Amino acid sequence: MDQVDVLFVMPPTDLAASYGNLKDFANAAPSLGFAYMAANLQKNGYKVAILDGYSRQLSVQEVVAEVARQKPRLVGLTVLSTSAQVTEDICVGLRKAAPDILIVGGNTHCQVFYQDILERQVMDVIVFREGEHIMVRLMKALDAGEGLESVAGIAFQRQGQVVECPEDQFLNDLNDLPFPAWDLYDLDSYALDPRGAAKSKIGKPKPLQILGTRGCPMACTFCSSRSERSQGTKYRMRSPENIVDEIEYMVNRYGANMFTFMDLSFPLVYKHAVAMCDDIIKRGLNKKIIWYSECRVKPLHEDIFQKMRDAGCVRVSFGIESMNDETLARIRKGFTANDVRKACAAAHRAGLEIDGMFMLGLPDETQEMALNTAREACKLPVRFAIFNLFTPYPGSELYDELMAAGEIKFARWSDFTSYWTIGNGQPVYVPKGWTPQELISVQAQAMKRFYLRPKFILQELMNFKPSMIKTYLSGLRGLLNMGRQQAQTWPIPQKDTL
Repeated sequence: MDQVDVLFVMPPTDLAASYGNLKDFANAAPSLGFAYMAANLQKNGYKVAILDGYSRQLSVQEVVAEVARQKPRLVGLTVLSTSAQVTEDICVGLRKAAPDILIVGGNTHCQVFYQDILERQVMDVIVFREGEHIMVRLMKALDAGEGLESVAGIAFQRQGQVVECPEDQFLNDLNDLPFPAWDLYDLDSYALDPRGAAKSKIGKPKPLQILGTRGCPMACTFCSSRSERSQGTKYRMRSPENIVDEIEYMVNRYGANMFTFMDLSFPLVYKHAVAMCDDIIKRGLNKKIIWYSECRVKPLHEDIFQKMRDAGCVRVSFGIESMNDETLARIRKGFTANDVRKACAAAHRAGLEIDGMFMLGLPDETQEMALNTAREACKLPVRFAIFNLFTPYPGSELYDELMAAGEIKFARWSDFTSYWTIGNGQPVYVPKGWTPQELISVQAQAMKRFYLRPKFILQELMNFKPSMIKTYLSGLRGLLNMGRQQAQTWPIPQKDTL
């Protein structure tokens, strides 16, 4: 077997510990970022493989053993805060089992804490921003025996000093990227999100992800993806034709018939969205596929929903966060609760299913304000509501603000979860005037208020599938058990290090 040049690794996550009885609703999906980087590496002649420890629920030891068995020249790890410690454990294991492998890290957590990670020699290289071209430059530099300082877009450690090699700009010509290398995944091994029951027109669902744009010009203070070390604030669009070319290719190549747009927000530009939808309809793809997208409440032309529906869109997700105008202004969402009502009504009139995504326990929010969000959510034409506990993720403006004020407390990086109510850990942020137990209780009340309504139960009975009975029962158990934990208290033990 030819040696693998690059092996991308998705760190494992203990779903039961993170999501409790709702773990069946936390379905793993193949990494789109890995698929993009792999495709560009393949285009440049490199052999690539992907190891998904998350979907396979591998242990750290199993991941280390598999990497050592494949003996790649370079291993690439994606690191979010919730997986930071398990990723460090993998790196420690690789230093012993395969010391010659270059360890490269990317994604938000690495990009924020790169200095510490490199100083402690946990990893050899950190990749900033988007990795498609940077990974190719890195491999070519290794092939040519050039120093790492020749590779723009990375940081590395040399003789105890961290060396940064900044890159001046983001990827602008997104059309130039090859389509993601989904052939590196066993796509049939990924379970369908139980909320994503397919419409009859497409038959057995086969989902894939797609990305039409990158970056976000909005100013939400809780978002870590819009930082200059991540996707940035410049909104960059692929051409409508290029997006539809990819959809058509994925239909023909992989038999895909269900697409989820993974953009931070899509669509934002009306003419761009209309052109894409028209092209989908022109090619007849709207009769073969369905698709989902996360949309901004505002700015948004209301008539775009019907155009999206005609082009095969069946569900939109709105990042609503709160139904209190004071809170929306505090986190700079750029819209009001009344704008939310108008957007949901317009999407509902177009025949689209709607997911509403909310945050509870935001800064300066009272318990009554959080419960008002839950009450108002029940009045919206929303099929599913996601009530996350606000979590100030590293890389966001609010993380910096609250950390500087000493208001973030945590024992483990895995505590950075929006569902501590049903997992193992403790809330990393509790608003002033609240106790941890009150925060947990508010989330439990919101979930039960929404999902135990007769209206919701009747709606789901109408969509009931016998094959989903175990999922429904585990979800019900998780819902009924929410809020029963006793909150842990501080002081806290030694923090994780990565």
